[in-house]
Amino acid sequence: MASAVPSVLFREYQGGALSILVNENPDLAPPNVIIQGHQSSGKTLTVRKFFEENPQICNCWLNPVELVTWKPLLQHVARSVSSTLRTLFPEINYDTQDALEAEDFYFLLRVLEAVLQRYQVLEKSINLYVVLDGFDQLKELDLELLPKFLKLHEQLPSDFKIQLKFIYIVRDVAFLNKYSTYNIPSIIFPRYRHEEIAEILLRNKTNEYVESEELLVQVVKCGLDPEDSVFEQIAENYIKMIIQAFHSYTGNDIVALNDIMDSKWESYVESITADNIYEPLALYRSNIELYTTTGDTFTDQDATGGFDETKQGATAYELSAISKYLLLAAYLCSYLEPRYDSKIFSKKSHLRAGRSSYGRRSKMETNPRYLQPSLFPLERLFSIFQAIFPVGEGAQVKSNIFHQNELMKANVEVYENLAELNSLKLIATATAKGVDYLSYKLKWKVNVPWEIITEISSSVSFDIAEYFTGLHN
Repeated sequence: MASAVPSVLFREYQGGALSILVNENPDLAPPNVIIQGHQSSGKTLTVRKFFEENPQICNCWLNPVELVTWKPLLQHVARSVSSTLRTLFPEINYDTQDALEAEDFYFLLRVLEAVLQRYQVLEKSINLYVVLDGFDQLKELDLELLPKFLKLHEQLPSDFKIQLKFIYIVRDVAFLNKYSTYNIPSIIFPRYRHEEIAEILLRNKTNEYVESEELLVQVVKCGLDPEDSVFEQIAENYIKMIIQAFHSYTGNDIVALNDIMDSKWESYVESITADNIYEPLALYRSNIELYTTTGDTFTDQDATGGFDETKQGATAYELSAISKYLLLAAYLCSYLEPRYDSKIFSKKSHLRAGRSSYGRRSKMETNPRYLQPSLFPLERLFSIFQAIFPVGEGAQVKSNIFHQNELMKANVEVYENLAELNSLKLIATATAKGVDYLSYKLKWKVNVPWEIITEISSSVSFDIAEYFTGLHN
């Protein structure tokens, strides 16, 4: 029996392709299907709509990005298959197979065989689709992971009543191109065009805004009783203006536009009065600031536009003290040579120029701060951080490290703040994917210019320029 085609706006071709490639009959469906498309291109929505239109096709979903590495992914595949089959066929009882045993593909096969063997009592063969949504977003991803999944059906007996099929939803077209010679059936989701985005949002959001409580309360407050067409006009004009104003900022990202609309809707409604409710132009002019800013700011909302020298110190980067000192330590790691660490950061030394302190060396022709930052290991970062971080005396401690009697102890917060700096791209790793943040082999580098570092150092009363005085030209 042919599968029903899901009704998704501007995704009729992709829905039709799904209905051809995905079927409840094992003899009519390929073992693997790849779905590729950029973010917010309707991939997940279309696949979910497809399974809603075809409830007879069994399926289970996993989000690899939440599982970080391949081992939890294998274990969750085993657990999802087992739990889904138990829900579909509660009359079949058997001892639960421990999914944690699936630590690699060999043990995954053993677990799956043990589970699927219990369902040989079924009258007819069916497919169970395992949907891996965001497969290429797995943190620990290598080139061999997908081929192992693609060959998984070959390792399982073909006479099983339950046949496992896999759907891989990916974003990166480069990832798909790496496996072009495998001849895997693929469905491509192109980006939405501007006019398509407008129509989708108008269909999805107009009724929501027309029936919103905020709009009703504001109209009642103004003592008005307009017709339904007026409510629709208000909502449609708002949606169109948001799209026109922020499309260059969000691109064709429907999710981002949807979030911006929701965040500004309440402010937009509050400006409705008896004078402008029937005048779209007047309503637009009363909300001009909504269309010129995203609403995100790093400054005080009550601050004036003029620059006040007395408030210069209030220009602070909203980072914790640990994050600031980690960033300072990272900058020192990237722009100071490691051979001078024992001299510069030793409690028995002090900063001074000359051969007696740092040994024989020649002046560098170019200040290293003008060059690319050097890579450094995590151990060196923590050593310098421990040396410069003031313990127990707050932000008023002098930046001179040699007055400290106690050093920063190991703290989980340090790793949390390091992860925050990495997510903000203030500190970067040498490799982008498959990163083990605790590996001693991993190299790091600072990603902040001198001007920002001096601002951060001044906010904690730490004179970072002192560490470069006399060391380089």
